[in-house]
Amino acid sequence: MVAKRAARFCVPVIMALLLLSCASPAAMQEKGSMVAPESRFTILQVNDVYKIEGLEGGDVGGIARLRTLRKKLEAGGSPVLVLHAGDILFPSVMSRYLRAQPMIRTLNLLDGNPAAFDQNLVAVFGNHEFDDKDPGVILGRIAQSDFSWVSSNVRYRSTKDAPGEPFSGRLKNVHDVLVLEVGNVHVGIFGLTVDSQRRDYVAYDYEITTRHAIVRAAINHLKSKGSRVIIALTHQDLDQDRLLATDFPEIDFIIGGHEHFFIKEQVGHTWITKADADAKSAVVYDVKAPLNAPVEATPRKVDIGRDIEKDPIVEEEVKRSLQELSDTIAKQTGRNSQEEIGRTEYMLEGIEPSVRGKETALGNFLADVIRERMNTDIAFVNGGGIRINDNIPPGPIRVYDIEGIFYYDNVLTAFELTGSEIIDILRNSVSKTHLGDGRFLQVSGIRFKYHVDETSQNPVYRINQADVEVMPRGATGYVPLEINKTYSVGTTDYIWENGYQDGYKVFSKGNNMTSPRRLDKPPFIGFRKATEEKITSLKDRTVTTRIEGRIIAVPQ
Repeated sequence: MVAKRAARFCVPVIMALLLLSCASPAAMQEKGSMVAPESRFTILQVNDVYKIEGLEGGDVGGIARLRTLRKKLEAGGSPVLVLHAGDILFPSVMSRYLRAQPMIRTLNLLDGNPAAFDQNLVAVFGNHEFDDKDPGVILGRIAQSDFSWVSSNVRYRSTKDAPGEPFSGRLKNVHDVLVLEVGNVHVGIFGLTVDSQRRDYVAYDYEITTRHAIVRAAINHLKSKGSRVIIALTHQDLDQDRLLATDFPEIDFIIGGHEHFFIKEQVGHTWITKADADAKSAVVYDVKAPLNAPVEATPRKVDIGRDIEKDPIVEEEVKRSLQELSDTIAKQTGRNSQEEIGRTEYMLEGIEPSVRGKETALGNFLADVIRERMNTDIAFVNGGGIRINDNIPPGPIRVYDIEGIFYYDNVLTAFELTGSEIIDILRNSVSKTHLGDGRFLQVSGIRFKYHVDETSQNPVYRINQADVEVMPRGATGYVPLEINKTYSVGTTDYIWENGYQDGYKVFSKGNNMTSPRRLDKPPFIGFRKATEEKITSLKDRTVTTRIEGRIIAVPQ
């Protein structure tokens, strides 16, 4: 990539929300220079990377292996453009305790030169970049970044009521749009971030009309600067990426994040791709950009497993950060992160595509903890609330594992629902299973089947009354769910207050409505505390929960 001169991108204000100011230097080739008849380069894509060390004790994924993959691709002779589609800073146990600094330190080593600015790495904001309520955290981490960020629809606000300005107005390595010379072709990049994380210091131009205007202005600007390849670097739901590709067919590639599993789709000419979270996999494009013909590329998934060696320099930084994390946890909590609090007989599967898409032993155990502690007929916990995104193999359960599971600790609660309301909840739970949505519920005291009517992109899920059975308190087996009967239910206060945000209309306390009346009284019990107490009470402190057919998908 070659930086030739600065460009500035200006878009008029459209309605009160549209504010994409004149800003951001972009690397680009001077007008009138020679243009090759065909250019080739490689794109290396990752997204939603939370653990710098990788998964399964560091055996899969991680930044050290990503560095090795990049070196291997660069050795092939084509320029490599590394694109990170968001969720870089949060959430992880390490980021919570160390304020996201280790992730930036390791990404700064991804080019192999700790002292250099990485011209070949570009990132977009994910919704979780704004998890910390202190704006100094994200501003500080961006300032630390030896690489570029691109954001076309997010504004920084110095006060809650301020209109805000693009982040590019505050930090020189953030751009509204970016034009890079990759080999000998201009590549234009713009960035979009979903508006799901609300903070006083951030504002989003994400309303559909405003967003459409921003994208049109961005593409027009990139084309005016000679971009032969147009890339949308996005962190949003897949359906919004599909809409983007449909409405703007000029986009060659939508390099996306937010979903946590591998996705490869083509809408018309436009490819949409997402990689597995935590660099368990990456997406690689071998791109051909003919002078007078459409851009050509076929993305492929590259698994980042044990067969890829860890880069020693990055791995050394990872080890230093893990030790720093251990020391900080000990200082702040008085506990050793490697302390064994119990054991598990079976694999406790906590990777997000599993807890957000099927029954798991970990989900069963956590739901059982709620049901027993709250003494209810049934219980459930949303997969999006189980944040470990890793598997706990048979053997020790450590403090570090509990920190990951309960990144968001909540209070347990109980209330009553009718059988009809329970069926509605289960239908919503599975409604976005194919997208790995966090609304998917892990359950206890209930088992059900759901029918999957396959379509090319949007499966339809059905649950009939006959598909649902419950085991009320005191029962020794499952019995059919009764539509008009009232059942006691246990879950977390997060679902009870905010479930409407995931389509659970009965849980609307935060939406000027009323959730079901709570049955429990103070003092309330935290989910993490209840779980640790349960493990301690088990025989030999050993979890024996496993998958037992509580949730069954029935394909048509």
